[in-house]
Amino acid sequence: MATIEIVDLRVRTIIGTKSWERKNRQGLIINISLSYDSRKASHSDKLSDTLDYEQIAKTVIKTVENSRCLLLEKLADRIMARLKGYKGLQKASLRIDKPQAIPQARCVSYKTSF
Repeated sequence: MATIEIVDLRVRTIIGTKSWERKNRQGLIINISLSYDSRKASHSDKLSDTLDYEQIAKTVIKTVENSRCLLLEKLADRIMARLKGYKGLQKASLRIDKPQAIPQARCVSYKTSF
């Protein structure tokens, strides 16, 4: 089993329950770990035999940018539902960082996996 990681993907969206959060896009930082069997791609050297991480990143960006979720949990559930559609993906973990959540903290993070 191999792992591809998308690290510190920066996306802006409407997220949160406070009135200012519903009016202004906030930056989120997304980290994704994708586990799959890489043997076929290792031998063929073909993109069609592996996970296309550029396409996955585009899917995540679009999902986040179009979201208007109140909670990180809901947004993470939407992202994970999209990831489950990728052929060959065996396991995934996701962390969403919300830097503006608590002024005294660098960020608040939410993690999930399947």
